[in-house]
Amino acid sequence: MGICRIQCVLLLSLLIASRWTLVQNTYCQVSKSLSLEDDPGRTFNWTSKVEQCNPGELCQETVLLIKADGTRTVVLASKSCVSQGGETVTFIQYTAPPGLVAISYSNYCNDSLCNNKDSLASLWRVPEATATSNMSGTRHCPTCVALGSCSSAPSMPCANGTTQCYQGRLEFSGGGMDSIVHVKGCTTTIGCRLMAMIDSVGPMTVKETCNYQSFLQPRKAEIGASQMPASLWVLELLLPLLLLPFTHFP
Repeated sequence: MGICRIQCVLLLSLLIASRWTLVQNTYCQVSKSLSLEDDPGRTFNWTSKVEQCNPGELCQETVLLIKADGTRTVVLASKSCVSQGGETVTFIQYTAPPGLVAISYSNYCNDSLCNNKDSLASLWRVPEATATSNMSGTRHCPTCVALGSCSSAPSMPCANGTTQCYQGRLEFSGGGMDSIVHVKGCTTTIGCRLMAMIDSVGPMTVKETCNYQSFLQPRKAEIGASQMPASLWVLELLLPLLLLPFTHFP
């Protein structure tokens, strides 16, 4: 009887310890940062504090970086507890150089203090595409990135390989990172796709609206000049041949 009692006590202790392990809270680093950086790989310091999460939550850390040639880099970074998601690490390059660059890094993990990245040195290694030899010299676009208005953007030469002028507004919400980023510049991306039509970055949702002018579009006729569309010009040439079978000769 004594042996049975000891075994029962040990079993109950194991069950209690197991239950405590399942329900104990996770500790995560927590921070929010929106900034403009000259060189985020060197200057951005991802400082944070520690908070205890609710049962069942895990840790996350997410950073989005956006840069236009010759400008500083917009950095949106967050660390927090989250209630949804599984363990994943993702690196996405939405837009590549030359021209505008947009990349993000996200880490979801369930160990205490696992969202502990403290710098962006391993993430931000974008080659400079602003060397004079890479510039076309004939194409210019208003260029800037800003946390807010971008109305006074200077016109800057575009790198070879870029295909359009982009002017966009990115609205971020969720994860405590509600913000608006304005972006203008040369890009290789076709259309309104700075974010590659992806509508979320970590815990943040993103809405992209933009205007763009493609370098590949044919030039418009100058004001006052008359220019017949090619399709009508061809039709005018073919019309006599099409009517020939219906012509009656005396």
